[in-house]
Amino acid sequence: MKRNVAGLVIVFVGAAVVQLAVSNTYLRYVKPGMRWMLLAAGVILIVLAVADVLADTRKDNEHSDDGHGHHGLPRAAWLLLIPIFALLVVDPPALGAAAAQRQSPVASKPIQPKSNSWLADNPQGGPVNLAVRDYAVWAVWEKESMKGRAFTLTGFVTPTKDGKWYVTRMGLTCCVADATAFMVEARGDQVAPPKNQWVTVTGEWAEPGKRVDGDVAALTVDSIKSVAAPANPYE
Repeated sequence: MKRNVAGLVIVFVGAAVVQLAVSNTYLRYVKPGMRWMLLAAGVILIVLAVADVLADTRKDNEHSDDGHGHHGLPRAAWLLLIPIFALLVVDPPALGAAAAQRQSPVASKPIQPKSNSWLADNPQGGPVNLAVRDYAVWAVWEKESMKGRAFTLTGFVTPTKDGKWYVTRMGLTCCVADATAFMVEARGDQVAPPKNQWVTVTGEWAEPGKRVDGDVAALTVDSIKSVAAPANPYE
């Protein structure tokens, strides 16, 4: 593969990265704050590759008869095209129940105590719209402030082999490689929706479940509404 062809491949790689960032598909892989980094990386790849191709073409024109040629890159360099086609042709879903089932539903103890301002904003006792990752933690570690309160959570359904099911969201520190599942056990008489179905559930705090490795947040569900997956599926 000649050097200018290699440069063209890099241009395609950069264009694919830019396309991911512009189309919001990148949210399936990294946190929203990394969008500008992806855009910058894609643009830099394109600019450097184009500059290299132009410089190499100019050099070839100046020394076209000097008897020297490019040895080129190994054929394996064409493998660079594989991620391009994968990004442009394949539409991989965000992490779902299959990934969550491989993790424990026990949420780690928070390092810092949490302000109860989100409860104070709902003095009448109405359902508090809360992120699943917040409820999963504070339903266990701040039980006294959660008792008797109603909450609304949105996540996808993760069933278990013993018939239970969880409202789940995946949390990212940086990217999907470090994704952590935050899970809330759904209790009550409601029929479990299909696996990976996104739902909004409303119910009352319930006593956490007991496991060998820790306690698991629970919610006594009063209502379930099927919803579309959000643009950013992670918390």
